[in-house]
Amino acid sequence: MDLAAVAAELYARPPGAFTAARNDRVKQLRREGHRELAQRVARLAKPSVSAWAVNALAVGRTGALGDLVSLGAQLREAQEALDSARLRALSKDRTQLLPDAVAAARAAAGEAGVAVSDAAAAEIEQTLRAAMGDEQASRAVQSGLLVRALEGNGLEPVDLSGAVAVPEVLGGPSVPRGGPTQAGGRLAGTSNGDTGRRDSTVRTDNGERSQDAGGRRRTQDAKRKAEEERRRAAQLRREERAEAEADRDEAAQALDEAQAELAGTERDAADAAARARRLADELEGLRARITELEEDLAAAQREAAAAERARGLAARLVERELRAVTKAQERLAALG
Repeated sequence: MDLAAVAAELYARPPGAFTAARNDRVKQLRREGHRELAQRVARLAKPSVSAWAVNALAVGRTGALGDLVSLGAQLREAQEALDSARLRALSKDRTQLLPDAVAAARAAAGEAGVAVSDAAAAEIEQTLRAAMGDEQASRAVQSGLLVRALEGNGLEPVDLSGAVAVPEVLGGPSVPRGGPTQAGGRLAGTSNGDTGRRDSTVRTDNGERSQDAGGRRRTQDAKRKAEEERRRAAQLRREERAEAEADRDEAAQALDEAQAELAGTERDAADAAARARRLADELEGLRARITELEEDLAAAQREAAAAERARGLAARLVERELRAVTKAQERLAALG
């Protein structure tokens, strides 16, 4: 199991369910002994609604996105060839395909119960436009692992720092080699005429101008490296923040679970105490009843003993009187 597979599983879930699912996955990985992978999963950032909708488009509606990506590649080729007729034709196709792709993304989100606001829809369109004008941005959009919306101005490479959950899936640097050029191959901020003059300057035998051009390139390289360092630092800060948020969410979830368990044990303890009180009351009542029954038994035994004595006296009296009657009968018989 690798990070990309886990990320694909998590980013397929709606944004509202992402954090809990990520924290559960982190716990599972830790239990299974994958602590390093668990740490990387914990740093995965929750996607914005617009980024998630583009991910849904990439995963579930590949046809709409594929058409747009293919059109973007053709547009870049036409720009490089400076084919104005083809650019006009392809631009018409873009006018039709781009709104269709945005609508498909909104529909995919709606099927998952995720509402896409007009502002989020604008970010979806902005992201898809960026993907059409930049090859790396196109790869990012097709990865299904976007974390935030993309933005491109057609003059510089699209900033992908912190935009893809697992940058390794892009298969290359986030900034294309060759510096900030337009998709048509011109230097950022230059026109076709400027490009021609610049090319002629490079080809000239004038050493001073060649040296100036080299100095400008070195300056541009230094600026680009500084920008890359800034982006890497920003990415690191975002990852650290995401990890801190994941730890906070996990701790909050653990606290909720502990509080729920405490509440359950308190209820159990209260129920047990109430039952103990009821049994004690019942026992006290039984003891009182036993005492009462013992007293009744003693009285009954005394009455039984007195009755037995009375019976004995009565029996002796009957016997005595019987003897007296017998004697009287005998005497009477003797008198004839």
